[in-house]
Amino acid sequence: MHTSPFHAPLSVLAAAALLAACSSPSDTRPASATAPTACAQLAATAVPGTRITLTESVAAGSIQLTGVQPGTPGSQAPVPAHCHVQGNINERTGIDGKRYAIGFDLRMPSQWNGRFFFQGGGGTDGTLRDAVGVLTGGGNTSNALSQGYAVVFTDTGHRDEPGPNGPYQFGLDPQARIDNGYNSMAETGRVAKALIGTHYGRAPQRSYFVGCSNGGRQAMMMTQRYPDMFDGIIASAPAYRVPLASVQAVYDTQLFAKAAAQNAPLVDGRPVLSKAFSTADMKLLTNEVLNQCDALDGLKDGIVANFPACRFKPETLKCTGAKTDQCLTGTQVDAITKSFAGVRDSSGKLLYSDWVFDAGLHSPEWTRWRFGDSPTATSNARNIILMTGGLAMFFTTPPTVTNDFWSYAMAFDFDRDAPKVYATNATFRESSMRSVAADSTDVDAYVKHGGKLLFFHGQSDPVFSINDTIRYVDGLRQRYGTRTDDIARFFPVPNMAHCSGGPATDQYDGLTALVNWVEKGEAPSRIVARARPQNPDVTTPGRTRPLCAWPMQPRYNGAGSIEDAASFSCRMP
Repeated sequence: MHTSPFHAPLSVLAAAALLAACSSPSDTRPASATAPTACAQLAATAVPGTRITLTESVAAGSIQLTGVQPGTPGSQAPVPAHCHVQGNINERTGIDGKRYAIGFDLRMPSQWNGRFFFQGGGGTDGTLRDAVGVLTGGGNTSNALSQGYAVVFTDTGHRDEPGPNGPYQFGLDPQARIDNGYNSMAETGRVAKALIGTHYGRAPQRSYFVGCSNGGRQAMMMTQRYPDMFDGIIASAPAYRVPLASVQAVYDTQLFAKAAAQNAPLVDGRPVLSKAFSTADMKLLTNEVLNQCDALDGLKDGIVANFPACRFKPETLKCTGAKTDQCLTGTQVDAITKSFAGVRDSSGKLLYSDWVFDAGLHSPEWTRWRFGDSPTATSNARNIILMTGGLAMFFTTPPTVTNDFWSYAMAFDFDRDAPKVYATNATFRESSMRSVAADSTDVDAYVKHGGKLLFFHGQSDPVFSINDTIRYVDGLRQRYGTRTDDIARFFPVPNMAHCSGGPATDQYDGLTALVNWVEKGEAPSRIVARARPQNPDVTTPGRTRPLCAWPMQPRYNGAGSIEDAASFSCRMP
């Protein structure tokens, strides 16, 4: 019997009858086919609670991606000939008087492989992006749509508004919070499968959810709340406890503000946060991490593969005299030490997670989150403009309406304010840790129908700690014991920042590994990853390394090129 504390909303349950005959992803038998429906005719398709706003046939070629500056790398995506559908689900007026709907973008290729791919989002979403099927592993030039998958994406039930707090205004409406947390994915999946069944005349035989960051959290949420909807998920750098990670972000801002105030003059009474650590300071930090921990895996190659054994001590870099590029101030050492130990309340309770010292800490992909690069007192650190904004107006109850995220962060009290992520009131009857956090290890129903989970996480992730993902995987192991390896596999990515980037071998094919596991029973223990030449942080372009299923680690075989994954084996440490 399934004992998960989560329950599907009534709208999803009511739609079950509509899909029962043709769209259960756990049923791999050929579905009863009906006459296919042409793309243009889908505009008249009746799907409960849904209004179709666009149907168009798109020729093979490339498309300009929504929300990406034309001409920048990755601004276009290759696409096959396909049917493009957009629509709104559950249109309504919120308690704030604003119009809401769960927007979706669905693309169905002319040459369909019979599979469904849900493309996870990022941040707090709020933008209807193109459902091309972004793949795990940075720098992949292909996408799931080009591989024949029918792909869907959702804006999670709201659209960003103008202004600094525009992306978080939806947090003032309780249903919008729930839609963003979990309901929009279920509703979008329901509608997408209905339209796919109508368009092709048959249901998907297999369904996959793939995402990084918030998309990884969404993927995990589906296994916990809607276990029959997908057969396999990839959760990369999952934001599965993002309210608590946002508390950590505020803590980091307070710590790094002290270092910045010491290193540069205040501007209008505020420190320039980007001055907390210089580029030379961060490179010094990385070099010392390598000095202390690189060889722990038996090979000095710029990679800390044996990161659990790394006991890096930042105090070894503390200046004994005046500050130079060869040492860190006491305030800098204190900030780094406390940040990596994790945020705690006054009783000493760890509120989120500790962190891993790795060789990618100097990369712009790391520093832009923690302290940004703005030369002014108006910081562009993502920990402020994204994490703190979400914490103030979305993750806490009651919400704090503000455009001044800096002041909010600096006034945040970890005894008084951190518990607000668990709070409810008469308006917000679900806390953010209930509606957003995907931390239940009860995936019994998902496992029962054969579902598989793949996790990836960069060791140099500045947003969500790899140690927190390890704790979730360890929780699965406590629940399922030796069966865990038949359910979930976790792959650390050394040197990789958030989702991609850093001096890492961050290009890998997780989707093929997942499909082979689900459909062929081939559980992955090793996935080859490559360093991308176009990544400016990479000093060894073209290098390949195996990503190893945790807790195994890559070890050099003692012969062959150290730039070739074939020279390495995955072994227990």
